[in-house]
Amino acid sequence: MNYKLIKNAKVITPLSAMFTGWLLISDKKILNFQKGLPPAEMESLISDTIDARGNYLLPGFIDEHTHGSLGFCTMDADPTKIRAMAERNASHGVTAFLPTTLTDQKENILRAIEAASSMVGLRGKWSKVLGVHLEGPFFNSVKAGAQDPRNIRKGTKEEIDAFLSAGSIKLISMAPEFEENLLAGDLFAAKGITVAAGHTNANYDQLLKAVEHGYSVITHLFNGMGAFSHREPGTIGGALTIPEYSCELICDNVHSHPAAQKLAWLAKGNEKITLITDTIRPSGLPDGSYPFTDNESVIVSENGTNLRLSSGNLAGSALTMNKALRNFIQNTGASLEETWRCSSLNAAINLGISSDTGSIEKGKLADLILMDENYDVKMTMIEGEIVFSKGLV
Repeated sequence: MNYKLIKNAKVITPLSAMFTGWLLISDKKILNFQKGLPPAEMESLISDTIDARGNYLLPGFIDEHTHGSLGFCTMDADPTKIRAMAERNASHGVTAFLPTTLTDQKENILRAIEAASSMVGLRGKWSKVLGVHLEGPFFNSVKAGAQDPRNIRKGTKEEIDAFLSAGSIKLISMAPEFEENLLAGDLFAAKGITVAAGHTNANYDQLLKAVEHGYSVITHLFNGMGAFSHREPGTIGGALTIPEYSCELICDNVHSHPAAQKLAWLAKGNEKITLITDTIRPSGLPDGSYPFTDNESVIVSENGTNLRLSSGNLAGSALTMNKALRNFIQNTGASLEETWRCSSLNAAINLGISSDTGSIEKGKLADLILMDENYDVKMTMIEGEIVFSKGLV
C-alpha cells in the first residue's frame, strides 16, 4: 500500500488544540495523525515524505462563490477556461470550488451549467469542481448590484426544471420575498440543493419565513440586501440573528468594513460564517478596464482591491481565500484555531459534503494545504496528490 507522510507540521483539527506533529495518508484519505515525531518503524513504510518545516497544516479552502479570474468567467461556458480558473485557485489553497453564474438569459445560463458540470469528477493539477453555484436570475431588481437588472426575473417551474436538467447545481441564490421564489426554494431543496437568500430586499419576517422553504445561507452578507434598522431589522438583521442562516462573507475590506466583519463574527460565531472570494473575470490581472457583460465594463484599481462598474457599483472582487482568512483574523482579533473552519468546513457543511472533506479527521479525503505565518500557501494537496507547491517539494 502507498503511504505518504507529512511531518513537522502545525496541525489544526476540530477535535483538539493545534499541535506540532505528523499526518499519514493512504488511498487518498487521512489515515492517522499524532503529536510529535512519527514512529521510527513507520518511516520504512513511507513512499513519500513531506517536511512541512513548521508550517500550518489546514484543510484545503472551499470557495462556494467565485465567478472567474485571469480574464475568464463561468459564463464563458468553456471547460478549458474553468480549468484555468481552477489551476489558479489551487495556487491559493483552494481544493474545491463552485463556478458561479451571473444573471443572464436562460440559454446562456444553461450553457454555463453544462460546461461547469462537465468538470465535476475530473482530477488534475487544479481545484476540484464540486458543481455550480447558480447566482440568480431569481433576484430583486432593486438590489441588483452588479447583476444585470434586464435579466432579473422570478422563478418558474419550467425554467427551474431546465436548470436542474442541465447539470450539477449545488447552491442557488434567490430573493425570497417573492412567493414564486419561495416555491422555487422548495423545488431546489427537494433535490438536495442548498438554497441561499441573495440580492434581496426581504424584511425580517420574510427572511424568517424563507427558512420554512429551504433557505439556509445568506449570499455575501451586507452586500445586495436590505439594510438594518432598529425598527425593521431587514435582511441584514435577520441574517445576523436567525440561527438557521450561515452567512457568506467577502473579507476584502471593501465589500465589508473591518468593523462589519467583527460584527458578523460576534453575531454568528465560527460555525455560521463562510468566507468566499466572489471573484470575477479580471481577478489576477493588473489594474485597468475589462469587459464584464455585453454592455458593461469593470474598472480594477487600488492594486486589484477595488473592482467597480462604470456606474460605481461594486462588481465582485479579486480576493484570494488565503487573503480572506488573513483579513478576517486581523479584523476580528480571533485566532487561526478559531477561524480556520470559516474557510473550509463551514462551506462543506453548507454543501452537504462535510463527511468527506472540509476538516482534518481520520477517514476524510486528504484535501490539505500548508500555509506559513504570513498566510502564504506553500502546498496544496487534493485527495493525497500535490497539485501546487512553493518552496517545499
